[in-house]
Amino acid sequence: MNYPLKSYLYFTLSCLSAMLSVYSYALPLSSTNEIELKYPALVETINQDHSHKNIWQDQSLRDEFENQILLLVLADISDDLAERYQALTEAAKENNWPGYERIAADLLLFYMSYSQQIPVQGNSWLFGGRINHGIGAPSAESINAFFNAQSNQQRLEYLQAQQPASAQYTRLSQNLFDYYHRSRNKIFIPEFTAFAKQGENLEQKTLLLSRLQISGEISLESKAYFEAQGEQLYSPELQNIVQFFQKRHGLKADGIIGANTRFWLNISHQERMRLMALNILRIQLWSVNKPRMVLVNIPNYTMEYWESGEKLFESKVIVGRLTRKTPLFSSKLDSIVFNPTWRVPTRIMRRDILPKALSDSDYFTQHRYDIIPTWRSKEVIDPEKIAWDTITAANFPYKLRQKPGQGNALGLFKFNTPNKNAIYLHDTPTKSLFNKQYRAYSSGCIRVQKSEKFAQLLMDKSGFSNQDFLSYHQLPKTNVVALKKKITMYTMYQTVWVDEFGFTQFRKDIYNYDKLSRSPNSEKNFYF
Repeated sequence: MNYPLKSYLYFTLSCLSAMLSVYSYALPLSSTNEIELKYPALVETINQDHSHKNIWQDQSLRDEFENQILLLVLADISDDLAERYQALTEAAKENNWPGYERIAADLLLFYMSYSQQIPVQGNSWLFGGRINHGIGAPSAESINAFFNAQSNQQRLEYLQAQQPASAQYTRLSQNLFDYYHRSRNKIFIPEFTAFAKQGENLEQKTLLLSRLQISGEISLESKAYFEAQGEQLYSPELQNIVQFFQKRHGLKADGIIGANTRFWLNISHQERMRLMALNILRIQLWSVNKPRMVLVNIPNYTMEYWESGEKLFESKVIVGRLTRKTPLFSSKLDSIVFNPTWRVPTRIMRRDILPKALSDSDYFTQHRYDIIPTWRSKEVIDPEKIAWDTITAANFPYKLRQKPGQGNALGLFKFNTPNKNAIYLHDTPTKSLFNKQYRAYSSGCIRVQKSEKFAQLLMDKSGFSNQDFLSYHQLPKTNVVALKKKITMYTMYQTVWVDEFGFTQFRKDIYNYDKLSRSPNSEKNFYF
């Protein structure tokens, strides 16, 4: 079959398979097993054309492919992937290569389609959603790129190219697969329910040690060592282990085992693997190979500035509360506003400010709000001239603008990141909130603790002197300074990542994206 005709046939079958993918059929694997194909017509055509190549008997190619499919299985993003993956590995164990080739081709078509659609569908698939329906067939070009490659080495390179060129992706994947291979045997371990504090008797010590072994804090040998210290002894050594565990999970490292520490201790093998795999897939959504970047990781409450692969700045941040989430978006940070005014968004004005102002006649004056007809208007309306007895939070016809300076909700610095969500970085007069572990308090925008140092850094990178910075900072009026080069900015949602020392970090799922992404059958363990 010539190449143009073959491409046309693949394209036609792709369209047909996309429309009819719900009509799958059972493929017999052995006398006792069968599996449903999602793309039966395409698989049949592929096997007719390529069965003589023995593609999948190449161990390196097979390992790479199975690992990439296993990642999707462990992430629990689709209900039927686990069954299909298990059938694939069973076919390999039985040397059932005809069965393996058909299942592999079918799974590869799904994987190709997934990879092509993830840039657009990623937010809906990986943040509270799932793939619970057919996603159509991949492009004819991708099918040809793999199956008409000149060698298995080229096919291996094709699969490797589906993964992002990210050190974080590689390191977290390695940690996941290491953890997966250490956790192959399913053992039921009850939840740890006791309270523990160093210097007091430690109830359920053996159970605590088992839980620390599950999380990866201690080995089997270390578990035996701590057990030999005494049945109820909470030694300083064991407290150090617990403190390290707490740091890895974003908790206060005080060695006290309370409710938050128990929550993370009682996470199962399968759930830890799911969280790791899900966050590995999320890394594909952040194109972090930029010369200059600002990265805000929402569940870690941190902002970082990177330049040429080096982290130059980091700050704590405050993000949106659960009812007013900071959205996931990318933008360009293009300017700094010194001593900004605050145009109060209508929703915040009606929900938060007007109910207080309607019960306190001095509220607008005390908090330095101007009442204006429109954003473009220069007129400021005297509150005394408003018929307040006819006004409610719902029918207030004006806009509110807060004057610059101390007490302004944006603080002394605003960092413009134009986007459809009207979300930006800014300073805040409420510094005490940065001392809290849980920092989801804003109405969506991102409050930066070290905003002054960040402004200084950006000014320096744009060629301004420190005297220039001080001049703008000390002026009481509002000034906007454009940056010499715009900086790519991402808001991310990574609840799991690998730190600079190689340890896997976990954080609280503050917006419930991880929880909502989990299937009802997620605790069905996949120990293949």
